[in-house]
Amino acid sequence: MMIGKVYHSLASGLSFSKRWATRSWRLVLLLGGVGLVSLVPESAGWSAGCVCLGLMMQLAALLSGRHPGWFVFVPVVGVLGWYAPALSRVCDQLAIYGLMLWGMLWLFVRSLRRGQVPLVTRLAGVVHGTPLRADVQRYTVGVTWAWSIFFTLALLAPLMLWLWAPHERAWRWPLEGGTGLAAVVFFAVEMIIRRLVIRHYDHSTLKQNFMAGRAVFMRKDLK
Repeated sequence: MMIGKVYHSLASGLSFSKRWATRSWRLVLLLGGVGLVSLVPESAGWSAGCVCLGLMMQLAALLSGRHPGWFVFVPVVGVLGWYAPALSRVCDQLAIYGLMLWGMLWLFVRSLRRGQVPLVTRLAGVVHGTPLRADVQRYTVGVTWAWSIFFTLALLAPLMLWLWAPHERAWRWPLEGGTGLAAVVFFAVEMIIRRLVIRHYDHSTLKQNFMAGRAVFMRKDLK
């Protein structure tokens, strides 16, 4: 019995290590590909090769071990990156931008469905415990809606700027850090408003917010 338990523990540990190593390798491959496509100057003579290699790295990281046809799609994307590097770079940036924001939007909107706990309410519950005070609960529901609207507008921002902004490159501002900066400002302003709206309350710190996000998104206990 003891040998069996030891073997089971070792097998579980090795399985976890293997999964962690696989995910880490894929993450490094994905981020490396993003860096090659996004950071290499377009004026560089070897930019086409970097875009080609970066696109193949990203697709290999996303499809490896999941899709049997990855060995067909990866070379095709590489050829497109080599012969149309500028267009491929823009398409890659738009795809990453859209997928990231759509994922965040889906998390917030899904939590607002009937029978679900709004995401910000869950975060507050991790920090302050449940049940939350009535005004805190109402406020967190409103903040969940506000973030949902923010991510919706962020998704539409490149299209709206392309249609109506006078500057021809304005549509790229959200992709080049504008949305990230806007999210930081939105978060900072919300923290100030929170303290003005909710009085006589032990408000969370940045560290507590981070740990609450870790507990909810990574499904780990808050320590």
